[in-house]
Amino acid sequence: MAAAAGTKIWVCDSASDFSAGEARGVAVTMEGSLLLSRESRRLTGIAEAALYGGVRAKDGALYLATGEAGRVLRVSGSQVEPFATLPEKEVTALAVGPDGAVYAGTSPGARVYRIEPTGKFSLYYQPKAQYVWALVFWNGNLCIGTGLPGEIHRVTATGHGEKIHATPDAHVRTLSIDRDGRLWVGTSGSGLVLRIEKSGAVRTLYDSSKTEVTAITAARDGRVWVAAGSADIASPGNEPISAPPTAPATKPQRSSNTREDDDARDKPEVTVSVSAPRVAPSKPGGKQGGYSSEVLLFEEGEPPRSVWTSSEELVFALEADGDKSSVFAATGPNGKLYRLGANRWSLDRTFDEKQVTMLAGDAIGTNSAAALYRLNDGPRDGEYVSAVKDTGRTSRFGAFRWEGEAPAGTRVAFSFRSGESGTPDTTWSAWSAYASGKSGASLEAPPGRYVQWKVKMSSDGATAPVVRRVEVAYRNRNAIPVIDTLMALGPSEVFARAASGGSNVFETSAPDDKGIFTSLEESKAEAPPRRLLRKGYRTVTWKASDPDGDTLTYDLEFRAVGSDRWLLLRKGLKENFYSFDTTALPDGDYVFRLTASDAESNPEEPRTAQRESSPARIDNTPPVIRKISSGAGVFEFEAVDASSPIQEAEYSIDAKEWVRVEPKGGLSDSPKESYVIRFDPKLSGAFLLIRVTDAARNVASASFTIP
Repeated sequence: MAAAAGTKIWVCDSASDFSAGEARGVAVTMEGSLLLSRESRRLTGIAEAALYGGVRAKDGALYLATGEAGRVLRVSGSQVEPFATLPEKEVTALAVGPDGAVYAGTSPGARVYRIEPTGKFSLYYQPKAQYVWALVFWNGNLCIGTGLPGEIHRVTATGHGEKIHATPDAHVRTLSIDRDGRLWVGTSGSGLVLRIEKSGAVRTLYDSSKTEVTAITAARDGRVWVAAGSADIASPGNEPISAPPTAPATKPQRSSNTREDDDARDKPEVTVSVSAPRVAPSKPGGKQGGYSSEVLLFEEGEPPRSVWTSSEELVFALEADGDKSSVFAATGPNGKLYRLGANRWSLDRTFDEKQVTMLAGDAIGTNSAAALYRLNDGPRDGEYVSAVKDTGRTSRFGAFRWEGEAPAGTRVAFSFRSGESGTPDTTWSAWSAYASGKSGASLEAPPGRYVQWKVKMSSDGATAPVVRRVEVAYRNRNAIPVIDTLMALGPSEVFARAASGGSNVFETSAPDDKGIFTSLEESKAEAPPRRLLRKGYRTVTWKASDPDGDTLTYDLEFRAVGSDRWLLLRKGLKENFYSFDTTALPDGDYVFRLTASDAESNPEEPRTAQRESSPARIDNTPPVIRKISSGAGVFEFEAVDASSPIQEAEYSIDAKEWVRVEPKGGLSDSPKESYVIRFDPKLSGAFLLIRVTDAARNVASASFTIP
């Protein structure tokens, strides 16, 4: 029995399955489970238009770079307070020096300020540029990444610095120091990854197909992770793809002769908008706009390789996950934070804000709208909402169950909803009451084509629950079979099956001389039936299918044209044709009706479909041959049939070969045709045999003596 219309199980048990949903306070592990994560608590006191970055001091305090009021905020515990207000509108980069002072880069105007622990600030360095995008301490000196032009400056003392490299791109977007003390550089415009050795030598390590390197982070194990992205946003001014720069929609071509001095400023500019980050469309629109990005892993001695890509999201920030061999990737425009490994990735959590743009230990910053979250241990709860499952068509839902752990002090409960639209809307059912489902509880959702589940997890803080697998049972509403064609073949045409073991048969194959395992191989496909001729028989053939793949059986009926009474010809057919002897039927036109049923696969909910054929003529009466006239060397006759056109006429003289003769009109297309046979007058007295065949393959013969 086919199982296509039977019960099916929707299973979620992998990182890719779970990462398709939304997780709030619940993390998707790279091993493929749902884990109640640390609570993310939104702090009050953030009233800025945008958060551009954050850096943590040795004492644990967090400093935030903001816009559009030029403020640096200080966060200690859950307290947020202004730390310094700088002259420029945007604070676009921060760094904490070895002496504990905070250094802030501003834009536009490209100034770097030193801020004392008291909040008092002074101008520290001013490069000849328009923007400061990145600050990092390298070998005891502050290094600055600038925009327009894209340069790297090293500052040795207040007001004293030097340009150590001018990139071929208009912006240096990000800087990072690896475990071996080398400076990594990411640019905007052509998406280059550079590395400056301790000796000062500069190497290009990677030329991305993306327009901008948005983030670089160096892990403690020596690996370096790089995020690159592009945007194609249809808006005036070509607004930025990351916070806050913009890159051209198409990657510019570069000359092989790069100018590294002031001449580099003559390159075509890459426009930069210092403002709150733009939110790209939630669904990329091809030429209409959208984000795309990739995360690359650099390992010593190995070529860089892509470990994560997206055609809908942009990575704004990367941060190594402590001593673990993974990183966190903050993305937009869907507010998702991912955990990326060398070979696997998973969704860590989802935020209501559109962009996750800043990572600093247990602090996570967002834009659109600007907010700061702190991760906390202790009693907590979280919720995960699955992706929408399309069951194919309206379905009934049965039991659900889950596998995992819910230790004492924790709780795991599920809720469901269903609907007929691909995106949940007001026409969907309300979420059902929460249930545990571990023993196969019934899923409380009305029939629908689409279904979705969510799980609420809570903990008292001592332990955390885990969900490794979720199963949802459903059964499609049985579909009506489809009859595509129904027709009668020509008179006397029948099908004959060749001997075969049938299709869909698997046979055991022997092992080879080195192996010990046998395997299953599909047998050769059954040969199609041969078409033969058998006098007096007619064949009705059809094509039918079932959307569920159910086994179909067929009932075949017939009626004479002009009658409304159907007579059963054969019941319970499984082939897609039927041949029968028509000699018991009177000549005339008949219509055939086929009923297809899936009752064999669905005894409790059978569905049927019917289709009628065009009228088919049954004619078992041969034509009549009549002599019209004869004379020296000429014999004329006619052939007449009551139901069918005359198809062919032949003659033979003295039992020799048959000779075809054409009708007087030239075409054999009428129930009555006239023919003239011309022969040598010397054949007088010979035996003349005439044979006529009609379109129904009825044959008539007559013999004459040539006068």
